[in-house]
Amino acid sequence: MSEMFLRVFVLVTVVIKCVATQQPVIGGLFYSDDEDLQMALTVSAKMSNFTTSIRTVSKRGEMIEISNHICSLVEEGIFAIIEGLGGKATELVQSLCDILEIPLIVLEDNDYFARTWSLVNLFPSPVAFNMALENLILMKNWRNFTILYVKGHSLTKVHSLMKMGYPTDKFTVTIRELNGTDYRDTLISCRKSGQVNFVVDCPSANLEQILQQAQQVGLMADEHSYIFVSPDLFTINLDRYRYGGVNMTGFRLIDLSKNEFLWDYVTNYNTESGFNVEPYELKAKSILIRDAILVISDALSKLNQNNLFPKLESQSLSCENYESWQFGSTLINFMKTNKIEGVTRTLIFDGFGQRNDVIMDILELTPAGNQTIGNWSSEGLILDRPFVPAAEIVEETIMRNKTFKVLISTTAPYGYIKNSDKRLEGNDRYEGFTIDLIEKLSEMLGFNYEFEIESDYGTIDSVTHKWTGMVPKLREEKADFAICDFTITAERQNEIDFSTPFMTLGIGILYKEPSKQPPEMFSFMAVFSKEVWYYMMLVQAGLGVIMIFVGRISHKEWQNPVPCIEQPEELSNQFSFSNSVWLIIGSVMQQGTEIAPIALAPRIITSVWWFFTMVMVASYVGTLVAFLTVEKNVLPFTTVEELHAHKSISYGCKSKGSTKQFFQTSSNPMYQDMYAKMQAKNWLVTDNNIGVELAENSTYAFFMESTSIEYYKERHCDLLQVGGLLDSKSYGIGMKKGSKYKKHIDDALLQLKERGEIQKLKDIWWKQKHDGGKCG
Repeated sequence: MSEMFLRVFVLVTVVIKCVATQQPVIGGLFYSDDEDLQMALTVSAKMSNFTTSIRTVSKRGEMIEISNHICSLVEEGIFAIIEGLGGKATELVQSLCDILEIPLIVLEDNDYFARTWSLVNLFPSPVAFNMALENLILMKNWRNFTILYVKGHSLTKVHSLMKMGYPTDKFTVTIRELNGTDYRDTLISCRKSGQVNFVVDCPSANLEQILQQAQQVGLMADEHSYIFVSPDLFTINLDRYRYGGVNMTGFRLIDLSKNEFLWDYVTNYNTESGFNVEPYELKAKSILIRDAILVISDALSKLNQNNLFPKLESQSLSCENYESWQFGSTLINFMKTNKIEGVTRTLIFDGFGQRNDVIMDILELTPAGNQTIGNWSSEGLILDRPFVPAAEIVEETIMRNKTFKVLISTTAPYGYIKNSDKRLEGNDRYEGFTIDLIEKLSEMLGFNYEFEIESDYGTIDSVTHKWTGMVPKLREEKADFAICDFTITAERQNEIDFSTPFMTLGIGILYKEPSKQPPEMFSFMAVFSKEVWYYMMLVQAGLGVIMIFVGRISHKEWQNPVPCIEQPEELSNQFSFSNSVWLIIGSVMQQGTEIAPIALAPRIITSVWWFFTMVMVASYVGTLVAFLTVEKNVLPFTTVEELHAHKSISYGCKSKGSTKQFFQTSSNPMYQDMYAKMQAKNWLVTDNNIGVELAENSTYAFFMESTSIEYYKERHCDLLQVGGLLDSKSYGIGMKKGSKYKKHIDDALLQLKERGEIQKLKDIWWKQKHDGGKCG
């Protein structure tokens, strides 16, 4: 019985081993830090009953290492290579796979004109992206835009956009390169030149850095609009940009609805990796790896079912004699000609292994989050949310010929009561930024309006716990809209709705410019750092010792101290320590001494030192002039933390509004303490003008919105903004909850932002009217 059991065990073991050896081996080539891609290949291969052999490259640009990895993979008898390196590395892998006839699947765009027949590219081709981007730009009606690209990144996906700027067309196209890791100088240049529409073509690894730096330099405001080429834009967290009013549009390769391939893959991925990844969080490369395995699996299955071809077998190859795999060309042709369904929808390739026929979702960032607004295919752009040109909005809106009550405030520069020697009535009594903005919306949407002044924007009474001001009036339909410096907050959003933001801002600190400080007594030493002065003293002392040593060993430096005596008994040497140091100091002071070297060696040393001191002194004198002529402004604080620690400076904000609410509801202990002091010491003010006056005439720091600070800085030249912003928020148009007019207002505001109309209004009311530009 035991002998029988042993035979069965041996037989089963042999069968299992044979089956295991028949599993196709798929090679993987990735960078060592791309652990998500390595996991994706392991999971995908396991789902299709494949085994993997993965090689990692430790450093980018290591071509010898890559070549050795390819050779070691083909020696194992692999069926295909999935490569995620990109760039020049892909070209090397392509050339080797062409020679060895090994199918190569790449996961990102490559040079479309490199006709390598062994390659199958799962990433949408540059032709597809060019068509999609051109359709989007025409849909958005951009007449001028800027292409931002990272140095070293291919521009094949935006090639047709660059041609749109030819003189024969009515487009102005600017191309800017983002070099290194700090893009702020280039982005600041874009902002100063007034550019508001951007197409960003960069690797997914650079997305967050570009977004953060664009926000830091002020390119994430409501007038700015972006199209991102990378399909990974909406896999990163964009919450910090949702309420800024910036328009972001991008692509996604997957369809989240009714995608069994996707959900099956994500379930296995999470189970195998131990992560809890949502489908929309997966990067494009990780998803395309699953499609790559599906393409290989389908081609192998159909080849094995076809009696015209022998059964595929792996083959160990060698790079030394460059022998090719006998089944390689057949497998490559089947992979290119098959049409299958995958995670990224239908997979179809042309004769060069490129995906020209693809479907990509079009997504947009809104205050509600990422929203799919349509899709693009080779048949064109299809939008679920109709794009209505500005000229046609009036014809389609339900607001046409209706009259609405609009709440405004007389806070500069958003609203003013006109100064006129004539009697004015109705809406003619008012002017300002928001007055002009509602007028433009009225022209686009065809409605009429009448204003009502309300100074209380809406706060919760601490005693009655009821809302005051604009919020209850909108909620109870006593007014239709509220347009002013109306901050979008979570508390207000629970009571009313807001339009898409028309302005982005944050809380800043307004303070008077410090008085000019005369130069300090020892300011002449500030030209060089302390370390340089220490090194100079050390060098002089060391050189003095060297001069003593060289002077002593040079026989010509030993001279007769009394020339009248022809045969002296003793000779003297001029290079004592004091004389040596005096010679060195004299040269630094550009003054001569009676000490002059006689021997060659001391003269060479002295000449080199003189040349060095000549250059150093010239540099010092040139810099010293600038140091002594520029009077420094010394601020008593540069950050809110320093202001909090300062005992002699009072600070405050407006007694009602979102700025006070920020301090009141903050969980930061420092802000809580600052709010308590404002309350206890009566540092709060009822109006911005009072706060500005206090900041200008006393040691008082006034917290207010950055946009208001910009306004007052243009008119009060002795005021400035200190430090950065404490938070980030936006202004919007308030309306009742569930208003049927919200969509029409949002669409119209989006049109105004993309055309730069809102920025033009801001320039007029901030920098021109009512004494604007005085301090420019």
